[in-house]
Amino acid sequence: MRRFFLSLIIILFCTASYAQNISGDISGLSLEECLTLALINHPSVRKSKHATQSIAAQLETLRAATRVKATLTGSARYNGDYDSWDDRYHNESISLSATKLLYDTGRNRLQREIRSESLTGSKESERGTLISVAAEAKRKYYDLVLKFLNRDVEQEKLRNLEEHLKSAKGLYEVGNSPYIDVTKAQSDVSSARVSLLKAENDILISQEALRVAMGTDISGPFNIALSTELLLPLPPENVNSLIDTALNDRPDYRKLLHDVRAGELTIKDAARSSSPTITGQAGTSLSNREGSSATTDYYVGVSVNVPVIDGGEMKASVSQAKAQLEQVNADVESMRQNIIYGVRSAALSLSSAVDRAKSSWEAVKYSEENLTLAQGRYEVGVGNPIEVSDAVSALSTARYTYYQALYDAQTARANLDEALGHLPPEIEGRNDLWEAQ
Repeated sequence: MRRFFLSLIIILFCTASYAQNISGDISGLSLEECLTLALINHPSVRKSKHATQSIAAQLETLRAATRVKATLTGSARYNGDYDSWDDRYHNESISLSATKLLYDTGRNRLQREIRSESLTGSKESERGTLISVAAEAKRKYYDLVLKFLNRDVEQEKLRNLEEHLKSAKGLYEVGNSPYIDVTKAQSDVSSARVSLLKAENDILISQEALRVAMGTDISGPFNIALSTELLLPLPPENVNSLIDTALNDRPDYRKLLHDVRAGELTIKDAARSSSPTITGQAGTSLSNREGSSATTDYYVGVSVNVPVIDGGEMKASVSQAKAQLEQVNADVESMRQNIIYGVRSAALSLSSAVDRAKSSWEAVKYSEENLTLAQGRYEVGVGNPIEVSDAVSALSTARYTYYQALYDAQTARANLDEALGHLPPEIEGRNDLWEAQ
């Protein structure tokens, strides 16, 4: 596994399109690479894959139950005295028998249909796991982006306060400013350095969270990089249409529908638990008994098994199957309501974040202008250090707010994709990832 080392991410903003241009070390992990690593390496993906394989094996076991089964048996026996071995006192035999289920009132067919529905449902669960893992990796990726942006804000804040400290010292040295302005500026710089250290530590913590979301064992800090323009996601237009899409595409909802069908078949299977079965047998045997010549026998037969009294087992099995089906039906309705809520909630969050990003960008521009004015006023002696300090803090807050809105928009988009049952658009067309599972 490659090792990636921590590097700076340079952030530029395009006000005309409300876009954020992010560039950096191209050797860092892009969003698509993070999502790909998550879908390949995450333990939950492997677990869901093996769960599907287990159900597929159960289905094959049921198919095998209707096929011909053959058994080869051999034996040798000596009845005489061990000290005086005599060929007359031993016998040998070998036999070959075959059995096949001929009739079971269709129970095996029903059980295979049940397992088939379960297998299809398990595949839907596997798809759902991929979608959830990808969505979580995307959220953690953008959380790391946010932490880098916050670190950049702290660096900018520190630079502004250091420039202000230089101005305060210069004005003090020429007698145009009291020494308290210098000490105030020194205190602000010290606080900014502490905030920068915290921001850098937040990056390391966020990197660990992304590492877990990807299911990888990358050692040490690693880069992330985006070589393309990151635009604000478009807000959804027709939420009702998105709800219909989710009810059609969500793997967990589709799985429950297969569980309903499996439950209906289970009731039919339970009702036939006391039905008769017919099994055919055929075989041949070759034996050599003591004192006689070898003989060969053949046989063909049919056995019928008719349960007479089951002690109420069939009635109880049917009752249990019906109760389980009602539970699944309740789960379907609960899931439907959760899907509607999830889609509406994510859509509202996305729209709100886009609006906040557009509005907060205006606040960033005004804060930049206010800081420039405050610094100019102080340098010509008509301002005071508190104005500069407040302007620096206001700019930092405005940038924080803007970056948080961008992060909220991206995570809301990830939440909406997950609520719709879709992979993130960055890897939506990667069919090779589906096949790799």
